[in-house]
This record gives sequence, structure tokens and C-alpha cells, in this order.
Amino acid sequence: MTPNLHGPLPPHTARLLMHLPERIRIVWPHHRLSGAELEVHGWLRIDGEVHLRLRLPDGSIGCLPMSWTSLSAEAPALAKAAFLSLESLRALRQLTELLLDRRHGVHRRRASGGGQS
Repeated sequence: MTPNLHGPLPPHTARLLMHLPERIRIVWPHHRLSGAELEVHGWLRIDGEVHLRLRLPDGSIGCLPMSWTSLSAEAPALAKAAFLSLESLRALRQLTELLLDRRHGVHRRRASGGGQS
């Protein structure tokens, strides 16, 4: 691991950063430069997150999170977090409860009409 003020970098990230490509593509769909290919001028950490120093179209140098670039696709451990809707989370909870009940041999009957038969 590579030491840093914000803690060590995972080995795969350190390897990526040691061998930065000359150019990367912005892949975050909400950025105004999404799809643009920019020249890489190094990297730094901002609040613990790896950012790439990039030459912007106006000629200036700017920093963007590595996770917004094509380089993040090469780092499996830096995969983007998956987000679940509330409905999906509830369905997942129900499925988990059913699997746990089955594992423990419990068969719960869920009342569907308010009364029991």
C-alpha cells in the first residue's frame, strides 16, 4: 500500500496511478464534458478521494474524481456504489425474511385481509 495523509491506497489503485495513461475519457453522464477525452497531468487526493489532474478544453488544469473517468473502469474495487429504490429495498427485505424462515423451518402465514381463518 502507498502511504498518504488520508490513509493507504489499495494496491490496485496504486498500480493504476503509477502507470497513468496520457489521456482519459470523462464517463460521468452528468458532467458537461461527458464523453470528452482529456490529457492527464497527474493525480492527487482531495478529502481522501483520488482525483486526476486534467488539461481542460480551455487549456487550464482541473481536477476531477477518478471515479468519473474511464480509468475507474480499470479499477474493479473502485466500482460505483449500487443504489436501490425504497421499493427494491423492501422487496429485498421480504426475500431475505422468506429465505431465513425457510432455513429455520418457520412457515409464517401473512394475513392478507386483516382477519385470520
